[in-house]
Amino acid sequence: MIFSKKTSATASLSILVAAIAAWVLSYLLYKLRVVPFSLDVLTSISFLCMAVAATAQFYFSLYYTNRLSWMNNRTRLMNQFALLFAFIVPAIIQFLFWNGALKNDYLGGKNSIAEQANTFYIFGILTASNLFLIDAFARKPRVHFLRAGTIVIGALLPLFSHLATLFGIGLETEIILSIFSYSLAAAGFLYGIFSNRLIEATPITRDLVVEGMDDGWMVVDHQNKIIDLNSSAEEMIGLSHKKIYGESIDQILTDWPNILHSTKGNKEIEMRRSVKSKKDWRYLNIRISKLTDQRNSNFGHLILWRDITGRKMANDARQRARDELFVLLNAVSSAASRSVDLEEFLSESSYQIVYSFRSQAVAIFLMEEGNGSPSRLVLKSQFGFPPDHIKEISQDSVATTIHKWLTSDEENQPLIINNFNESTDVPLSLKKLSFDCVVLIPLVISTQHEKNIIGCLCLGRNESISYSQDEVIRLTTISNQIATLIDNNRRRQFAIALSERQRLLRDLHDSVSQKLYGLVALTEAAQAGMEAGSEIAPLQVLTRIGENARQAVKEMRLFLYEMQPVDLKDGLVSTLHHRLSAVEGRADIKARLVADESIQLSKDKEIALYYIAQEALNNILRHAHAKNVSITLKQTRQNVILKITDDGRGFDIKKIDQGGLGLPNMRERALQVKGKYKMVSAPGAGTQITITVGRKSL
Repeated sequence: MIFSKKTSATASLSILVAAIAAWVLSYLLYKLRVVPFSLDVLTSISFLCMAVAATAQFYFSLYYTNRLSWMNNRTRLMNQFALLFAFIVPAIIQFLFWNGALKNDYLGGKNSIAEQANTFYIFGILTASNLFLIDAFARKPRVHFLRAGTIVIGALLPLFSHLATLFGIGLETEIILSIFSYSLAAAGFLYGIFSNRLIEATPITRDLVVEGMDDGWMVVDHQNKIIDLNSSAEEMIGLSHKKIYGESIDQILTDWPNILHSTKGNKEIEMRRSVKSKKDWRYLNIRISKLTDQRNSNFGHLILWRDITGRKMANDARQRARDELFVLLNAVSSAASRSVDLEEFLSESSYQIVYSFRSQAVAIFLMEEGNGSPSRLVLKSQFGFPPDHIKEISQDSVATTIHKWLTSDEENQPLIINNFNESTDVPLSLKKLSFDCVVLIPLVISTQHEKNIIGCLCLGRNESISYSQDEVIRLTTISNQIATLIDNNRRRQFAIALSERQRLLRDLHDSVSQKLYGLVALTEAAQAGMEAGSEIAPLQVLTRIGENARQAVKEMRLFLYEMQPVDLKDGLVSTLHHRLSAVEGRADIKARLVADESIQLSKDKEIALYYIAQEALNNILRHAHAKNVSITLKQTRQNVILKITDDGRGFDIKKIDQGGLGLPNMRERALQVKGKYKMVSAPGAGTQITITVGRKSL
């Protein structure tokens, strides 16, 4: 800031030097008769050069003492008037001097009205510039005031030279004296600015420090009346200086407690408060300090207000992102725990991800190893792609391209492709998808010694907005979680398969194999007896063979039954209770579940209703800003009715993008179990979704 002030002061001095040079040149041309012009021309040039030089000195004093910034902080009308006075008045004087209709004994020549107006103007701005400089340096210790003597003396010389003209000296003498005084003034200013003896490039004044602060600055007296404040404090409070000055702080800030009473016994106290401005709420960090005199008597308080709205908003945004990430991680983990197989888990995870990151489609590729063949990528899950585009992403060329990138990226960093349709690295077949931006996240398993890539998560967005760094970081966290769950699932499935294989071998050996061995033994014994001519009772032998065969079939059916997967083991109601407790209960949403006893539904309908309820709850959590949500599960003679109701902000069904809320998916799930789907919503009136499905046949 000081450097810029010094540069501005130097610019004013440049104008001063240029005016003096033009003044000297015009006088020399007049005296030497190089360019013949009259005394009136010399007088007019002298008037103009005097006015420009005095104006340059005036603006030098404004810049140097920081009065220009003080003036800019006042009303715009005052600033415009100052500019009008500084630049338009000399032009008017020149107009009066040279106007053919007015130029006579009263307007042109020595002691004319034009000269008097010019002299009055110059005296005024020179007096103001000297007062500014003297006031700025008079506040300093004497030794520093003396060091700035060249600036103060230089400013006084032109004023004294113009005072000398009152004694009736000639025009040429006046011009020479004025040129000499302004030249000395310019030399003094330049020496004062660039001399190392000065402490600062420009004096540091109260206006520069206090009015230039971004923090609010306020002083109250011992009666809690506001006696001083800066423009930042005015802006934070939302009131002008005239309305605030002299008023009690309790009357101005009526929504605050009497904060000054809290400083009793403390020299300084710090607190945080929020205040309502004209547009929105501001969050302030307030520091209150006592003001004491030499006898340690309190005569007021100094209050400093720091606006921390931006920092608080950033912290709140980060906290919301962390909360959303926690909810999403919890949803992915829950999907892993309740899914029957890997495809169902990936489908559920894809569904959660695509809407959390404002995307339109997601695809998950996983590595598969053949018997003796190299690993290759295979599309395992997709969501959001139109049916005619699924074939495009399922092509081997797409998986090969992604596989090539995965194996060449040693650092396993995400890849963001902006302008997807214009990229040369994208297969031509994929450009039909019309994505604006695509991000690829490797699915990586980190072990103690190495990192293994098990697949890739691909997201597509039909918007020109690129995936932000924060979104990529959260996607990487989610991808690592999915990769870990997939790896854990594979290990668990392998362990379960190994354990089940051993159990089957043991059980088969102890039961079915024993029965089959008995059948073989009976058959061989009967055959041997018949060959030896022994008497054998065929009916008895066949009866025993039939009994062993029937027992073996029972054992086999039991094995097959035990190997069947079980969905929603604890039932739909219990699962919904767990969901509301784990998610909505931790998100400060009052959730209630009312269900009839002995709900009779087939397993596929229970699964459909659960996923519909989960979709609706996810939408409420992300978009509705609701305080209350209720789930009602009622059973009539023929149907089971599921209602999900919230008191959120609702929306206009005709205007909202229903695809962005997953509403078509809920409708599709309802249709798959031959149910009816109905949604009612309006802005400010919340939303209600009703699903009706037929009861289980008895």
